[in-house]
Amino acid sequence: MSQDQSYLPTPPSEPVQADLPRPPAKEATVYLHTPFHPKAELYAASRFARVIRPSDGPEELSAVDGILLRTGHVGRSLLLNMPKLRIIARNGVGYDNMDIPTVREKDVVVTNCPGGNSQAVAELTLTLILTLLRRVLEVDHRIRSGELVPSIRALSPGLFRKTVTLVGMGDTAYELSKLLMAFHCRILVYSPTSPKERWTVEDQRYPVTIPHERYDSLEEMMRECDVLSLHCPLSEKTRGLIGDKELSWMKRDAILINTARGGMVDERALEKRLKDGTIGGAGLDVFEIEPAYGETMGELGKMLNVVCLPHLGGSTDGVTLEGCTRAIDIMADYFDGKGIVNRVI
Repeated sequence: MSQDQSYLPTPPSEPVQADLPRPPAKEATVYLHTPFHPKAELYAASRFARVIRPSDGPEELSAVDGILLRTGHVGRSLLLNMPKLRIIARNGVGYDNMDIPTVREKDVVVTNCPGGNSQAVAELTLTLILTLLRRVLEVDHRIRSGELVPSIRALSPGLFRKTVTLVGMGDTAYELSKLLMAFHCRILVYSPTSPKERWTVEDQRYPVTIPHERYDSLEEMMRECDVLSLHCPLSEKTRGLIGDKELSWMKRDAILINTARGGMVDERALEKRLKDGTIGGAGLDVFEIEPAYGETMGELGKMLNVVCLPHLGGSTDGVTLEGCTRAIDIMADYFDGKGIVNRVI
């Protein structure tokens, strides 16, 4: 059951957040909203006085000083039942999985760990691209089902020298672009909020220059793509970014990849286009409803030209341990008065 359900007790009146004492890390109680890496959970137990979980019951919430957040949504009623809450530390980049108006209302600090999982997400993005462009899922299913599949009947477009279009120019898009260079891909980019020098020799942030073409028109770019890959945060401007109209701009054999956030793609419109054969396939690691499984994915979960994954782009063993450990250290340093690192709210 979600932690934002009505069984939670009525929250007590709370003092102004600025007036609350900030406990040292060794005296702090931390709420682990969803599981961290097992080694990181042991580490958290060594850095804080108490680590509690949803299974400990709602009566423990009033003692919580900080939330360690990996996945899952932190809703308003949960936040209001934590009168001592001072900080939420994310182990990843995005922070759309919390009730931001309530976070601001309570003057809670939110931190993240940017860049930590970008290589892992880029790796999975490339995996989805190759799985679709080499028809791996489809052919695997056919031969497991007893069909004899001669190679001449399973020809695929492949990735070499294809045109890959990226929406966004953040760390994951950059890491993916470096991988795509090995396939001699033409890289087109739509990212109106990124500086013009991004990925050029003048860019101080990214050391490798990425040959690419910037587009001001999403439509013009999408009409040229063999692969469309989304790498931007979910916001009011990007919610519903790819709907039926935008999908109509794509070639019949083009594929869509989303390893960023659910909510940016109209999933029902995508279903229709895939059924009609007006686009070639989709690789989805994120969905409007998460965690994604079974019927939550609708018809997308039943198609052999769609690869569905449960938001595990950054979930390699090493990356998950590093990100969880980093979030713990950021929170502990905050409680110990050593400053706030990577504050986003």
